[in-house]
Amino acid sequence: MSKLLIVVFAALIWTLGSIGMAQDTDNHDCGDEPAAHDEHHDQAADLDHDDHDDDGHDEDVDHDGHEDHDGKGVIELGPAAVELGGITLATVGRGRIGRSIDLPGEVGFDEDRLVNVAPRFPGIAKEVRYRVGDYVNAGDVIAIIESNESLSTYEIKATISGWIIKRYINPGEFVSEENSIYVIADLSKVWVNLAVYPRDAEKIKPGLNVHLSAVGSAAETVWMIDYVTPVMNVETRSITARVVIPNTGNTWRPGTFVRARVKTDPGEDGLIVEKNAVQVLDDEHIVFVTDGPGRFKPVPVAVGGSDTEHTRILAGLEQGMSYVATGAFELKAKIVTSSLSGHAGHGH
Repeated sequence: MSKLLIVVFAALIWTLGSIGMAQDTDNHDCGDEPAAHDEHHDQAADLDHDDHDDDGHDEDVDHDGHEDHDGKGVIELGPAAVELGGITLATVGRGRIGRSIDLPGEVGFDEDRLVNVAPRFPGIAKEVRYRVGDYVNAGDVIAIIESNESLSTYEIKATISGWIIKRYINPGEFVSEENSIYVIADLSKVWVNLAVYPRDAEKIKPGLNVHLSAVGSAAETVWMIDYVTPVMNVETRSITARVVIPNTGNTWRPGTFVRARVKTDPGEDGLIVEKNAVQVLDDEHIVFVTDGPGRFKPVPVAVGGSDTEHTRILAGLEQGMSYVATGAFELKAKIVTSSLSGHAGHGH
């Protein structure tokens, strides 16, 4: 009897212990669930917060890029940099860009003012008073000849004022009325003879303006074509356009080569700027205009014809605008170098 009670009591104790362990296990799982839930909530909140911060950062980048675009191409320079760059300003004006033809030429004597001096009677030269390069006045005695017929002497006088350019007489020589002893040239006017080739012959006419510049000197002038020869020179295969110009101070020396630019079409009136002011940037023509003190802004323009000094502006500028006449190439170089270094639009 006592053994049976011991066994029953032991079984009861084991059963109660199992039930307690099961309750502890259930209580432990139930307590962990809120902690895991809180941790998941915190991670989601952190993710939402990070996404929000990233969105805000992108907005700042877009804002900075917009400001760079607004300032693109404007260059700011201090007074010292402007002077160092040789930058000068001019005002958009009006003028004509005509068509022209370049011709070669040479200064020659005015043959209407060229005199050959010959003796009246054959004889022997007793005196020869002037040499090549001397200037004589009309009426000056230039030589004395002893006549073979009368054996008396007579004077030879200059018939015009001018320069002795040739002399064919020496003291003691025999001279004849058939040969010149002096050539005198009045250089107060000279001829400039221009060679015109067949392709341009129909365009060159008397009355056209021509700009003449002497090769090797600073002499230049603007005059009109006086005469065009009706026949062609068989040796040069060209015709001659003649310009008769005043020669005060003997600036234009016969034998000097010249360059001539003949305006064949005066062109239409329009806006013009200095030729060097027009530059090419990103495949378009630009002119730098002032955008405040020390600020220069490239403006796209449509261009027409050009001559040696000016370019016609068809669109993009207005009369009276201030623009960079010299130094535009240096400003363009600053934009190009800034673009290559990743700082396009800022020329500091």
